[in-house]
Amino acid sequence: MSEINVSERIEAPSQEKSLKDLFHRFFQRIAADRPLLLIILISLLCLGMSLSFPESFPRRANFAAVLLDTAQSGILTVGMMLLLVGGVFDLSIGSIMAFSGIVAGVFVKDLGVSAELSFLIGILVGTVCGTLNGFIITRLRINALITTLAMQGILRGVTQIVAPAGVANLPQDFRPYGQVVFLGLQSPFWVMLVVVLLGWFMMQRTRFFRQYYFIGSNPKAAALSGIKVDYLMLISFTLMGTLAGLAGTLLASRLSNAVVLAGVGVELKSITAAILGGASLAGGVGTIPGAFLGVLFMSLIQNTLIIARVPVFYQNIVVGIVLLVAIGIDQIGRRR
Repeated sequence: MSEINVSERIEAPSQEKSLKDLFHRFFQRIAADRPLLLIILISLLCLGMSLSFPESFPRRANFAAVLLDTAQSGILTVGMMLLLVGGVFDLSIGSIMAFSGIVAGVFVKDLGVSAELSFLIGILVGTVCGTLNGFIITRLRINALITTLAMQGILRGVTQIVAPAGVANLPQDFRPYGQVVFLGLQSPFWVMLVVVLLGWFMMQRTRFFRQYYFIGSNPKAAALSGIKVDYLMLISFTLMGTLAGLAGTLLASRLSNAVVLAGVGVELKSITAAILGGASLAGGVGTIPGAFLGVLFMSLIQNTLIIARVPVFYQNIVVGIVLLVAIGIDQIGRRR
């Protein structure tokens, strides 16, 4: 009888330790595979919201709204993921967005330029701003954080000077770029989908863009191996500016208004989505599909807060908490 009790006492701690090790390995697996974690979280969130709000959440119109909300952030996060893989980030994308939309609006409404050319000018403005960021960082050797933070303030000020009240009631021929509906979804979503697919192909299948992984992992070693680090960083900031210009011009077209305060806070959301999707502030890792899943998760969280009637000022708190959690998971994954 005593022998049985002794064996039971020995087996119980052993089983408890086995379960603990199993849970620890499972958590490490999830922490190391952010896309898998996001798929699980998105599924749980959709299930919970469908059960809690069956009359409003699981509806075609609501899912269309969520996907439309991913358009702007998705376009920006593709560029942000490229930068983070290279070991840097851009805090001026919201200001570039607003400035590009305002310039396109001024050209098409106040100056009478054609809608097609005005749209292209808006994108070109973003390209120029991104190139300027890249030039300052690579040629003048000013830190990317300082450069883009300064550019953020400069462009916000210039935008206020150019159009203090924005540009309202844009012409009808400028609106289709952001308002055309295909398969129940507006055009910004389809533009974002094309950008995501192109970004995924280029970063996974082309030698040129795969060099960013080497730069982010060890820029000095990358330079010694013959990689043109400065040139590639200039290209990445130029692409980021172009995507910000595209997002800002599309937003102006969709709203029929160029808004001065467009893009406020998108930097934090884009960085959060990219880190959730597998990027790291240390650089060298991350995928475009993971970035899209991060954007989708963030859009679902925002949609959840709206349906639950949570005051809008709490949304920034939630985004900040999600960013801290994402960085914490990143640290666990890196230690592993």
